[in-house]
Amino acid sequence: MSRLSKLIAAVLLLVGGVSVASSLDKEMREVEKLRGLTFLHDVTQRTIDRSDLRPLIRQQLAKSIPYSIEDYVKILQALQLVDASTPDVIERMFKLYDSQVLAFYDPMTHTYFAIRQLPESLAGLGDADALRKSVVMHELTHALQDQRFDAASRDKALQKDTDGELAYHALLEGEATLVMLDYLLQTSGQSFDEAIKNDFLINALGGAAAEKTVDPDTPRYFVEVLKFPYLEGLKLVVDAYRRGGWKEIDKMHANPPRTTRELLHPAEYWARVARGEKGAAPFNPSRSADTLTIERLGEFHWRYLVGDRAEGWVDDRVTVKRDGSVLAETRWETPARAAAFRDAYAKFLRDRKIDPQIATNGASVTIAYKP
Repeated sequence: MSRLSKLIAAVLLLVGGVSVASSLDKEMREVEKLRGLTFLHDVTQRTIDRSDLRPLIRQQLAKSIPYSIEDYVKILQALQLVDASTPDVIERMFKLYDSQVLAFYDPMTHTYFAIRQLPESLAGLGDADALRKSVVMHELTHALQDQRFDAASRDKALQKDTDGELAYHALLEGEATLVMLDYLLQTSGQSFDEAIKNDFLINALGGAAAEKTVDPDTPRYFVEVLKFPYLEGLKLVVDAYRRGGWKEIDKMHANPPRTTRELLHPAEYWARVARGEKGAAPFNPSRSADTLTIERLGEFHWRYLVGDRAEGWVDDRVTVKRDGSVLAETRWETPARAAAFRDAYAKFLRDRKIDPQIATNGASVTIAYKP
């Protein structure tokens, strides 16, 4: 269910009547200098009006997820990620897009899209030109990732792997955010290498205005799944930079984080890399006609639902049927971890007036319910 953060990063395709903007050559050279890598070819740029954003998002949603927007909302509600009583969920989702999106790099068409108007939510936050320039640095880093590390193909391979997709996007967004911070610090006359040593400063910069521009009526899940790859990804990438600079981040692309657990417990990621092990293959289930989706939710989503009782997550397979029924099959490190999760999740569901059927077998917990 990391579709939201993914779609904000790549929703523009089939664009009619857009104008080709000026060359990005100067900005590309700046990104190359900051990142220490060169582009393999130019990046196409197109400019659209903000009024075009919603229909373009709808067009791309139809191409990039295996169900309709309406079914996406049904899945979120069935999984209790969004409360079923929340009105106008789709409208609130689009409002979040409107408030956050300044530009896109679309890996499907390898195109940078600029939006002429700033979101109303960003009015008065500072120098508009500086804000636009920093966003260009961020989005062109995505173009660089696409050209140098085949990010678009890797992302496509993870389309059915919710947890793996969110983990991979954390690497992409963390790196792009770090390049943007490098640009901002240098333009303000500060030392990037000194700042990178300061955990407090990095956390403050990474979380700057994270929720100030979000409508308070936005479902909390949308906000949290949007923030996660930027904030947790930045922490992991900063850790890599401290270990070996940008070259260490280059190595991450050869063996990226494969689960949100590796973002939440980065020592586990570095230990796996040190052992020379690759992460698990992408989760790629087939589904029957009566099934809306089969998801691997991962530690991020279980933590969202039950907090620290999701500690010790190992694996899961969650099936949502078209009638709204849910079957969650989960594995945990130990029977004690499994029992802690079972009790917390069962209480969470009962608090939502849902009576689950529960089966425990050692470190495995299976819970079935129908809202």
